[in-house]
Order: sequence, then structure tokens, then C-alpha cells
Amino acid sequence: MKFRELRRVQAEPGMTALIDTVFLLLLFFALGSSFVLQTGINVNLPRTVSAETPVRKDLVVIIARDRRIFLNNDEVAFDALWGRLLEELRTQPEGTLILRADRDVPHGEVVRVMDVAKQAGAARIAIATEPARPAAGEKPGR
Repeated sequence: MKFRELRRVQAEPGMTALIDTVFLLLLFFALGSSFVLQTGINVNLPRTVSAETPVRKDLVVIIARDRRIFLNNDEVAFDALWGRLLEELRTQPEGTLILRADRDVPHGEVVRVMDVAKQAGAARIAIATEPARPAAGEKPGR
């Protein structure tokens, strides 16, 4: 008696399931890594329409409502700010200084800190703001 030769079927992984799994992993890591939590002193930032979130935080100066000054979350006296900025800018000469001032801080205080930063060698200064949400029917920027 002659037996027929049986063909063995080779099992192949489903490409659709594999692509779906890879896509979900990519999506998970992309979304999970994009959330940046800024820790530190809580200040109420002024609102602007053209506010942009800085991509890179090099050096952060915070002016709290009670006019205390923080450099990278460490409290600094105004008289010592120039020296500390000078030290930090030596290690990051191309860095951007991000100024986060509470909206209730007088303008003159913010300008004084900006002046000290310029004297210490900060080439780029960015002022942190929050995006404003216009009321219904209102044009942006008003």
C-alpha cells in the first residue's frame, strides 16, 4: 500500500498582529515620554496667546509672588544672583535662561533680574507664560 506524502504547512506569524503590536508599543512610549512635569515653586504665570512650551530647559529663574528668587529651584538672594548665574552659564554658555515670574510681581523686579542675567552673560532669555483661552466669540489677543 502506497501512502501519500503529506505536506507540512509552515506556520507564519501574522504580520498584521505584529505590526499592530509594534505600533501600540511605539505609541505608548511616544506618549509616555512627552509629558514633562515641571516641579518646583508654584507661580501664577501671565497668559498670552502666543505662548510656547520650551523644548529644552537649560536654566530656570523663578520670581515668586513674595519676590523671592529661585535659580533651578534653589533660593538665591538678589545680591548673589549674578555670581550664581555666572557659574551656571559657564557650564552652559549656549543655554537659554527661562524666566518664570508670577504675574503679580512688579515689572521693575522682573527687569532687574533680566538685567542681572544679561550682565552675567545670558545670551538668550525666554519669559515663561501660559496660553490664554479666549472667551466664546472673543478674538485671540484681546
